[in-house]
Amino acid sequence: MDNVTSFIFLVENHRYIGYLVLFVALIFEGELFMLAAGVLSRLRAFDFVDVFWVSMLGVLAGDVLWYWTGRFLKEKYPRQRLIKFAERRVKRMFPSIECNPFRLIFISKFLYGFNHSTILVLGFLKINFWDFLRVQLRASFLWVIIFLTLGYFFGQAALSIAHKFNKFTLSLLVIFLAFLVVERIFDKAIGKKIAQKKNCGK
Repeated sequence: MDNVTSFIFLVENHRYIGYLVLFVALIFEGELFMLAAGVLSRLRAFDFVDVFWVSMLGVLAGDVLWYWTGRFLKEKYPRQRLIKFAERRVKRMFPSIECNPFRLIFISKFLYGFNHSTILVLGFLKINFWDFLRVQLRASFLWVIIFLTLGYFFGQAALSIAHKFNKFTLSLLVIFLAFLVVERIFDKAIGKKIAQKKNCGK
């Protein structure tokens, strides 16, 4: 039994612990865990459908938690530096967030490092929760499908390059790093475009 097969066997035998780790991780982090879950689905260590539902629940639980955390912090500690910093950071990226918050939910979902801070600010602004949740359901569905599928194909690419565990993990690392570089370039391009729209309705 080679190293990759042994790893798959180990993860498969503890997949429900893995699902729990994925659920909790998605409350606080996103892309890399989704990509890893997609890779494990390709290796058949995880079940693709199970991972989809666990991911949806984890992402939505995180969205709800960050939203209500934002509302709580704004009400209890409105002058805290952390709150002011988060507001400045998000409004610098999304200057029209108060005019069109729901469109920006979709955009922030795909910008690395901005989704949770954007949701916090939506909580600060006391955006209607049910409207927020309705938009987040659609955005989260699209986000999970895209990143889970990307991870699946990353796993396929890594397997086609190497079958030994050390070479397989190195291939995955290179692919993940390349993805992060491309995403960072994309984020900056989108950020510049959004920053140019400083006024409502423009």
